[in-house]
Amino acid sequence: MSNAFDTYFYQLINQTLSAEWLDVVMVRFSDKLFWTPLYALCIYFMVKEFGKKSMMILLCLFIAVAASDRLTSGFMKPYFGRLRPCHELALTPRIPEGISCSETGSMASSHAANHFAFAVFMVLLYGLKKRSNTIFWLSWATVIAYSRVYNGVHYPTDVIVGAMVGALFGFLSFKLYNWSLIKLKWK
Repeated sequence: MSNAFDTYFYQLINQTLSAEWLDVVMVRFSDKLFWTPLYALCIYFMVKEFGKKSMMILLCLFIAVAASDRLTSGFMKPYFGRLRPCHELALTPRIPEGISCSETGSMASSHAANHFAFAVFMVLLYGLKKRSNTIFWLSWATVIAYSRVYNGVHYPTDVIVGAMVGALFGFLSFKLYNWSLIKLKWK
């Protein structure tokens, strides 16, 4: 069951701040395949900018996302066994058309973890000082995390914890990439 914080903000986001036109946007933002063109563009620009280093970048990025996904889906969801809010009838969840309420646990959000792992890695790769880069990637991951609450399938704390897990793996994976540059003496 949820706490007062989760209940209040879940209902605020899922019900009070909802709109029919926004349903279409939030359903798309939660769809993993919707972002395929963005991932393809990232790969293209990485290869173009970093050449042979792009293989290590992609490997480290893959490790970040895979590790965050495994921790959230493979360990945290079964361990916590938290019921998704879309199964809590007392919350009167509003589930937009195109969203299914999974039977997997709610804590923590894999969507939030995976996208924050990707975003933090990209922020670090292209530099924290490039403000537009930082704003874009962190906003992108935040909107995806928000869409999970909006769509009724996660509590706010699920996406907050998922975001923290993803940010940690994005950071650690970037450190692995930097370490590989030193050890492999890439130019």
